[in-house]
Amino acid sequence: MGEQESSRTVFVCETFWRLVSLAINVAMVVVGSLYVHDCPVQYMIPVYLIVYGIFLLLPTFTARHKTGAGEEPPDVLQSPAQCCFQGVVGCFLIVWFIGGTSWVYPAFPVVDMSNTTSSNYCQPVLYNFAFTVTTATWVVAGVGLVASLCYLGYTLVRGDQNTYSEV
Repeated sequence: MGEQESSRTVFVCETFWRLVSLAINVAMVVVGSLYVHDCPVQYMIPVYLIVYGIFLLLPTFTARHKTGAGEEPPDVLQSPAQCCFQGVVGCFLIVWFIGGTSWVYPAFPVVDMSNTTSSNYCQPVLYNFAFTVTTATWVVAGVGLVASLCYLGYTLVRGDQNTYSEV
């Protein structure tokens, strides 16, 4: 019941979050594609969702994952070329996300989701989805940053030299 059950639990949780992430990324591409011409207030919002979703899906299809519970994962980055590719995609995603933020948030005060003939119109599902994905990403990034800083502070205050001895 000890280590093997813990390993299964981790595997189930990893699989669940990968599936949720996959569903959100596919939804980004689908929503952006369905409403690609339905946001005159900011025509880049559907493009942002499509491109962001596709580039978030790239690591899913290029990385090698473990195949079962308890198996050792293979090296995800096996070659310098693959490592370089992942780095370029990561940098692009950061820049594209910042661009998406600059398209989604400034439209918020003026977006009209009811009058389809207005120049400030944006299809409600498209805009609300883009706004939610962008905001959720900022929240997750913020929580991750705070948690990392707390852990770093804890490690530094504790003065544990063994943390970095295996490097």
